[in-house]
Amino acid sequence: MVHGMKVIIIYGSKSDWDFMGPAREYFAEHEIESEEVVYSAHRDLPGLLDYLRGLEAKGEQAVLLCVAGLSAALPGVVVMNTQLPVIGVPVPCGPLNGMDALLAISQLPGGVPATTVGLHKKAPLNAAMAAHRILQLASH
Repeated sequence: MVHGMKVIIIYGSKSDWDFMGPAREYFAEHEIESEEVVYSAHRDLPGLLDYLRGLEAKGEQAVLLCVAGLSAALPGVVVMNTQLPVIGVPVPCGPLNGMDALLAISQLPGGVPATTVGLHKKAPLNAAMAAHRILQLASH
């Protein structure tokens, strides 16, 4: 358990909720505080930016998992509007089976420090494990 820090999963759409089930299970098993919110970078940009400003204002200590589905803009938009670490989680969906999401995260330009996990069904678990390691490092 890492005290005072948590993981926040940000979805662009509720349709990706089930995909992130393994991450929720990992957090529960390891007693990691987590939160889940839905803010589309396209349909609710003002809401997303207000949410991120609120995290900063509260001094929230968190790792953000940004689930990248069909439009895949969320990780890039989030990382440019917070100082918190961002891990993009591409969802294998749509006509390109998520390849567009993976590339949208992994090819962000210099100065846009989002990281990503692989494009497969274990991506949520890998993202959860990576977030846990970041939290452990921060707690030392």
